[in-house]
Amino acid sequence: MARLALRPRHSQVVLAIAMLAAWSASAQQAAPASAATGSAQAATDGSNAQRVEVTALKTRQSLQDVPASVTALTADDLARSGIVNSADLQQKVPGLSLSSGGRETNLAIRGVSNNVRSIGADPSNAVHIDGVYLPRSSMVLTELFDLQRVEVLKGPEGTLYGRNATGGAINVVTRAPTAKPGAEGFFGFGSLGLRRTQLAAGGGTDDLSGRIAMAYTKDDGYTRNLSTGSGLDTNDFQAFRGKVRIALGAKADLTLLAQASDDKGTLGYGVSTDTSITGPLYPYSLGDPDYRLTAADHRTDARHIRLDSPVTSSRKTRVLAATLNWDLGAVGFKSITGSTSFKSSDRNDVDWTGAQLETQDTTTDVKSLSQEFQLYSQGSGPLEWTAGVFLYRDKGTETLDWLLCGLVNTGAAGCNFPFARQTVASKGRSEAVFGQLTYRLSREWSGLLGARYSRDTKDGDATNRRSGASFSGDVSFSSFTPKAQLQWTPSKGLMAYGGVSKGFKSGGFNFGRAGIEKFEPESIVATEVGVRSTLMGGALSLNAAAFNYDYKDLQLRTAVLDAVSGNFVVSVNNASKAKVKGIELGADLALGAGLSTGFSAAYIDSELLDYVSPSTRKNLSGLPLPLTPKTSGSVWLDHTTSVASGRLRSHLEYNFRSSVIFPLTLDQANNKGEAYGVVNASLRWTAPKDAWYVQAGVLNATDKLYRTMRADYIFGGVVESFGAPRTYEVRLGFKY
Repeated sequence: MARLALRPRHSQVVLAIAMLAAWSASAQQAAPASAATGSAQAATDGSNAQRVEVTALKTRQSLQDVPASVTALTADDLARSGIVNSADLQQKVPGLSLSSGGRETNLAIRGVSNNVRSIGADPSNAVHIDGVYLPRSSMVLTELFDLQRVEVLKGPEGTLYGRNATGGAINVVTRAPTAKPGAEGFFGFGSLGLRRTQLAAGGGTDDLSGRIAMAYTKDDGYTRNLSTGSGLDTNDFQAFRGKVRIALGAKADLTLLAQASDDKGTLGYGVSTDTSITGPLYPYSLGDPDYRLTAADHRTDARHIRLDSPVTSSRKTRVLAATLNWDLGAVGFKSITGSTSFKSSDRNDVDWTGAQLETQDTTTDVKSLSQEFQLYSQGSGPLEWTAGVFLYRDKGTETLDWLLCGLVNTGAAGCNFPFARQTVASKGRSEAVFGQLTYRLSREWSGLLGARYSRDTKDGDATNRRSGASFSGDVSFSSFTPKAQLQWTPSKGLMAYGGVSKGFKSGGFNFGRAGIEKFEPESIVATEVGVRSTLMGGALSLNAAAFNYDYKDLQLRTAVLDAVSGNFVVSVNNASKAKVKGIELGADLALGAGLSTGFSAAYIDSELLDYVSPSTRKNLSGLPLPLTPKTSGSVWLDHTTSVASGRLRSHLEYNFRSSVIFPLTLDQANNKGEAYGVVNASLRWTAPKDAWYVQAGVLNATDKLYRTMRADYIFGGVVESFGAPRTYEVRLGFKY
């Protein structure tokens, strides 16, 4: 923490948070007695954060009692904002960014991201469903259904989560089976031919209960391919989940989960060339980025593009899990066994024009097995602790066929000239032991210590099916990631914390050169201070956090022209280092009479240090990290009143973020996205006893045009994709 104190700007931030803690303490003392006892409205309209329970630190806690930066969104929060796709979580979680272009999904938390798509590399932010780790970034881009909540942990989670949680972790918690019989769901329709259905039902006994859920979404897409007449940026999703809970006596239970999803949508595939960029971009652009093409080969606007090749996508995900909970008295035991499978098949028109130039077919098949054992203390003593073991295995193959055709292939018919044909395979293993304890030093002070030791091993092989060359290699890495933190709780409803932690992500392989080249692990040492407070008899939650990251050897994907082979090679390199610092603020206030409001915001100052692009040899030092807006946030207003014997709830929100640089490829001057804000609103009437409801919502009400990806490529020039226009949806729902 001394390092943070030496920085004047951070000293001001820490001072501001300390002042907030002091103000919160004085407000607690000055609050009139009636605030706690005389406000029935606070009991019904109290701040949402007070009522939400999370398991972010692998123990059940009220969100306001968690000494960490955690954002939790309940199923009701998602419904009010109209959020169904995980990509839209970034609108409600400042500091979280998700970008998708074609088959690539890039996730960033507080500037820590990964633009690596090879199966020889891992994501920088860990995502779990009911405690099961999802190994591929593309598994994150999915629809959310029948959930209890989504938890976003910000900052390195090197102790309790460990594996590839350099930036943080996202926990998706599904609804649990209960003995009480019930069913719920909705049918929706809307713009762009939207049809959406989500249904769930369950019940049983105290000894055996189950729950099933399904989701279906389909629309015509918001981008039109003028060359084929088909829609792009479409939704075409269906999924099923089943859960069974079995009581194993009075003190143990076993929960089994099976989930399967099939996504044939093309969200992020409405990619086209920006024709406003003219002139040769690079020496290897053949001196003519348009290849003598006419305007008839290019898009007419962002929503009407031209791609000659059919664009298809298929992503099939399977998750199996078995979770055992056993109450041993003073100690609790948990076992989480998980199995995942991810298969994808994509066809892209990688010249992004209406001319027949290039196509790319890619298939991926990745399977994983994981096992975690946890022991944790139970009771009210001064010492709370958690210890565990994590074991993990995965294996996968990926094939790529990049074919030149037509004009590029000297006029030959069809797309049959191989620019690149490659098959790669990878196996990964990871073992870790971890522990964390919190000791109550006094009534007001607690200390936390944690540590994790991890060992990761990878081996892989690659075959160039064009030249016949093949090669293989293996790498291994180990890490020790400690955490130390001090917590101060001067009164009920007020808690401040400060500490230091370390995050680690293992290295991996670069495939595609005349051999396998490894890249090194990346690491973060993070300092964070924060305060969580609940005021006005529970009507107001006010939180703040400041952080500083020492980020070393960050992994960035760049593209390099190989002087030996003459091929253009996309590979991962370790940038020297970066620094990230920022502050986050959030408030949730019940105003009474059914009215509530709140906001969340983040300011993040990130900077690459001593980094020269391997692609262009440009010095990129001083640039912000990819997918890291300097400012982002959300402000909302809710009102609930009685109408026609039921409840009418209205919701209005404004979500904003400043400009970003999209994940690194070649020249950052062309990879920028503009600042933008979107307005979402919903109106919902619920019948007495919550028997049924009707909801109408609008997303991007002002029809803001904004980029979701922008990048420069070898022959395609500068290409980009855009977010959805104004859309509406009407839902008819029920609950039994």
